[in-house]
Amino acid sequence: MPSKYRRCSLACAFTIALAQPAVYAENADWTTLDSNTHELLAPWRDDWATIAAADRTRLLANAKRWQTMDATARDAFLHRQADWQALPPMERARRRAHYAAWRALPPDEQARVRAAAIRFAALPVAQQAAWRARFATQDVNHQADWLLGPATGGWIEQARVMFAFVPDDEHDATLRMLQALPEEARGQLFALARRLPDDQRERLRKQLLVTPAAQRIALLQQRMAQ
Repeated sequence: MPSKYRRCSLACAFTIALAQPAVYAENADWTTLDSNTHELLAPWRDDWATIAAADRTRLLANAKRWQTMDATARDAFLHRQADWQALPPMERARRRAHYAAWRALPPDEQARVRAAAIRFAALPVAQQAAWRARFATQDVNHQADWLLGPATGGWIEQARVMFAFVPDDEHDATLRMLQALPEEARGQLFALARRLPDDQRERLRKQLLVTPAAQRIALLQQRMAQ
């Protein structure tokens, strides 16, 4: 592979790999880096001091990882990055979103997803195709719900119906509040919300948001008793 093409490929690969977690941290001062690292990270030399510290650390980790690879591993890595660059922008964005959602899942949820993937891979090809087709018919918002993990994905549609008027700037806080509730308490909240008109339901949501987490179950029990 021509050296110019290889340098361009490496620059793209290292940039893409910024989404990957750093495997170690080290001094990010350009003048302290060795000559091999200078060569690998040359595209960033002029802007090095202004790159965010976390991104510099990841670039350094990727450069160090590259130096530990043999020729076969390097070629395979570059081919994977070329395949990635060949994807349409929308597909790359979709995969980045999926990866970010995966990293945000707690370990137990990741374990559940891995187990589900193993079970899915063991199904007959025709059944896999049928399940994919069934998923494709779902509303895009419902599809996106499953990126929150199997636990949240199981009740998020119900929550969306219960709390249909959440302001955009309160979406994340409301989701975190619902996720933090024990399953039984969340079920009580949904049961209570069904009985309330829209304005009272919204007041309840806001009240729960400003209530300390340790006191929310007591608040729900109080409201259920009224």
